[in-house]
Amino acid sequence: MKKLVLTALTLTLTTSFLFAQVDIGLKGGVNYNFGGDFKEIFSEIGDNASNIVSTGADNRAGFHLGLWTRFHFAGLYLRPEVIYTELNNSYDNQAPIANVNTKFKTKKLDIPILLGTKLIGPVHIFGGPSIQYLIKSDFSQDEINNIETDDFSVGLQIGTGIELGRLGLDVRWEKGFSNDIDGKLGNTNINVDNRPNQVIFSLAYRFNDRRR
Repeated sequence: MKKLVLTALTLTLTTSFLFAQVDIGLKGGVNYNFGGDFKEIFSEIGDNASNIVSTGADNRAGFHLGLWTRFHFAGLYLRPEVIYTELNNSYDNQAPIANVNTKFKTKKLDIPILLGTKLIGPVHIFGGPSIQYLIKSDFSQDEINNIETDDFSVGLQIGTGIELGRLGLDVRWEKGFSNDIDGKLGNTNINVDNRPNQVIFSLAYRFNDRRR
């Protein structure tokens, strides 16, 4: 699967230089992730009902850098991207069963495949699936074990942006549908959920000078 994705991306970027209706460029920016939490399930004494304490992540800023290409057709465009993303997360869990403080950094390769169109002047909108390939995730809490990772996860991106000459600025929202990290903390009842739910701000530069 990994080789298939990398081959497809190589062909896409190579093809970008061969067709007239194609743009290609560089982009970078910042990410702010609202997703990721610990969920602890416990039963109160004398009560058979289960309760859930959910603790969200703090310190969730990150950055991204990568390449994008854009194929124009019939008033629309298809925009595949290859983006390296690095996110920081920290948790301070004060649930009744366990008090766990942990920090971790996620490094991944994001591959959005977006369909978009221009609205008025330089303004455009877009949306589409995003495939994430997990490169590395480092936990700093020794008590964390039984953690399972899935190299590939899938999400959705939607957003809007403006283009002024060769420069572009966009903001997008990404929601993950599948979890790239799953498991429990040690012998506790705490589950880890690392699905992204983030806002992404990007500045892009187009290498070619064609006007549309």
